[in-house]
Amino acid sequence: MLHIAALEKLIHELSRLPGIGPKTAQRLAYHILRSGASYTERLTEALERVQAEVHDCPRCFNFTDLPLCRYCSDPHRIDDILCVVEDPADVFRIESSGAFRGRYHVLHGTISPLDGVGPENLKIRELVARIENGNINKNIEEKKTHRKFEK
Repeated sequence: MLHIAALEKLIHELSRLPGIGPKTAQRLAYHILRSGASYTERLTEALERVQAEVHDCPRCFNFTDLPLCRYCSDPHRIDDILCVVEDPADVFRIESSGAFRGRYHVLHGTISPLDGVGPENLKIRELVARIENGNINKNIEEKKTHRKFEK
């Protein structure tokens, strides 16, 4: 126990980030303190700005700061192939390969009954509606899924 309420609160909040344990959170908190007020102000501004400007794309639910994300607004993408991913970070990883030119749908998580996350907590209803209303080639995705499970 540090017995410094503000520092303990910072460590607690940092440790809630994915992949950040208590020791790393403590190191980060000390780094923030040692870096001075200008760093803290820049960090605060960056956090406030991302909260104010970044939102879910209304079509695919990827993160964007535009009315539609760059993948949904790109006219050169293949409309009838849809890649369903768990997280916006997955879109970045797939895009960095340069191999996929279709559209995306981000679920924002996985079903996890132990954590209280069911289908209603994800973008599954929106995915079903998108498939029903769009011209998605279901056969291509079905074949890929079957191949994946056969291996």
